[in-house]
Amino acid sequence: MPLKNKLNSFIWTFFTLGVLLQLSFSKELPLSSALLCTGCIVLTLRIYIQSISAKLVQGFTARLNSVQLAALIIASCFVVALILSLENYAVIKLTMQETAAADILKNSTPVFFGFFIVSGFVSGLSYLLERYKDSLIKDKELEVLKRKALEMELSLLRNQLSPHFTFNVLNNLQFLIRKDQQKALRLLSTYSRILRYYIYESQKEFITVDDEVSFLKQYFDLEINRYVDKLQIVSEWNVIENSFQITPFILSAFVENAFKHVLPAQMGEYFIRQTCTLTEQGNLIFEITNTFDKHVRAGKPQGVGLKHVRERLSLAYPNRYALAVQEIGDIFCVKLELRLYL
Repeated sequence: MPLKNKLNSFIWTFFTLGVLLQLSFSKELPLSSALLCTGCIVLTLRIYIQSISAKLVQGFTARLNSVQLAALIIASCFVVALILSLENYAVIKLTMQETAAADILKNSTPVFFGFFIVSGFVSGLSYLLERYKDSLIKDKELEVLKRKALEMELSLLRNQLSPHFTFNVLNNLQFLIRKDQQKALRLLSTYSRILRYYIYESQKEFITVDDEVSFLKQYFDLEINRYVDKLQIVSEWNVIENSFQITPFILSAFVENAFKHVLPAQMGEYFIRQTCTLTEQGNLIFEITNTFDKHVRAGKPQGVGLKHVRERLSLAYPNRYALAVQEIGDIFCVKLELRLYL
């Protein structure tokens, strides 16, 4: 039985026992009458709650303003209290002697107002619960829509090769074809493997860590050929033999960002340094730092690449990652700690 049904059953059982005990403590009311009155009260209130919880009624009340809604609730409570009073009257008349019934029915006015208060409490509680339930449903639907939109956005991002990266590779190829054809062929071969990786692996939800590392090594080789001696590039891989999996292009997004924004610092340093460590327990630590010039970057619009990476991490690794992005002087630092799936 779902938790919601269990909770609903518990509440009604508790309410039924409470009403029965209250009526049973009355010395003037026999047990048979108390049982019948309890049954009528609970049944009537359940029918009332189911009626006001119906979608048609909910749709109607949603169009009312506060004054109209309050008037409708008061009128509904009056009708319910009247029905409960008539049921109480009928049960007492049918199950008790004339004299005893007459004595009890003398106090019918306080009983009516008691039923009216109970009806008002039930109406208010039911209304609040329905509003809360609607709010939860809307929040869930909104979350589903956000997730679908994010998945569509990430799907487009996975299928998109950086135009900046492609443009630089083609420029290098044009230069090397004239100067060193063998090196140009090797560069073209590496670039074709990277393209193949983008086209085929990007369609998968997860790939092996070895495939991602192999891709990044090829990426670094291409960039090293581009920059030759101008930029100091250090790439260290401490990845054990493993069968862990990772979302495609999570790590490469940080690498692309570093190469895209790297600039000589004012102190003369000009580097990209990257380390990647994977333990036997599947804990991956990826760090990459690059120099940049604050004055050159000032005023330029901030990219959305790292924002998308955070969204992808939240989607694929909820509560399984820690990402630190910070600027220390003229050095941009990224550290990702990730618990991988087998």
